[in-house]
Amino acid sequence: MSIPEAGKVSKVEEQLAEKPLLPSKESKVGETPYMDGVGTEMVDVYVGPGKALFRLYKSKICARIPYFDKMFNGNFKEASSNVAHLPEDEPEAFDLLAEWANHPIPTKSPRRIRELVTVKDENGEEMDSWDAIGFYGLAEKFCLPELQDIIMDMLIKYHKKKNELPSVDFTKRALEETSEGSLLTDYCTRAMLYVMEEGQQDTWKIEDVADLFQTPDFTKRYLTLQCEEGATDPRQLGKCDFHAHKDGLPCAALPNNKKRIAPESEKADQVKRLRVETPESVER
Repeated sequence: MSIPEAGKVSKVEEQLAEKPLLPSKESKVGETPYMDGVGTEMVDVYVGPGKALFRLYKSKICARIPYFDKMFNGNFKEASSNVAHLPEDEPEAFDLLAEWANHPIPTKSPRRIRELVTVKDENGEEMDSWDAIGFYGLAEKFCLPELQDIIMDMLIKYHKKKNELPSVDFTKRALEETSEGSLLTDYCTRAMLYVMEEGQQDTWKIEDVADLFQTPDFTKRYLTLQCEEGATDPRQLGKCDFHAHKDGLPCAALPNNKKRIAPESEKADQVKRLRVETPESVER
């Protein structure tokens, strides 16, 4: 677009000059699109043994998380008090969940969470500062497969960047804090098999890994993988191999949210929810 020279009148100005001058029409006063969108009703969620308070917009958290929709809009006492207690959960993990629930555009949630959990160390190197296990456990507890997939993608991407794999302690916590057969524990189990087969005993001590075999879920999965598939770097598997969404449903990690066929690791998916709580079982 060319800029008119000083002193010259543009065509737009000429056309406006031919029209009659009118008094301005003021914008309608009193419109509140933000308030209309989120409402004014709040809920208080007390998290952890220290009862950290999260005061959240009821419309937001209920719209994104069916668990809370059932709790605050159902026939439970939380619906009348707008107060809930989650004593067994960690505030740091719930903080990330609240951020995800309140983000207006779900497809941009991974980027926003990435910004929240990434910090710089003393040397200026990027590192993660978040409890991936606690966050995944919450997503699983509240039946949020999209969020589970986001967390797994973030974790694997970070492990690729730093050339890391789960430690023994990380694996122990994953076994303790997520449900039997969870895809996070599957990732950890594959990692243990891979590092043992690759001769990483100087870094992952055999005696430490041996402690994991006290957990039947780990032992069964480890031996099944060893006999049927062999050792593979889990970071190199397909994106959906550690995703919780069901066969044929859109995948948030794929371009344009395309549908795909579920991998074999997702077929036997029925035991994953054994430890998932419902509002009836939440401690009051």
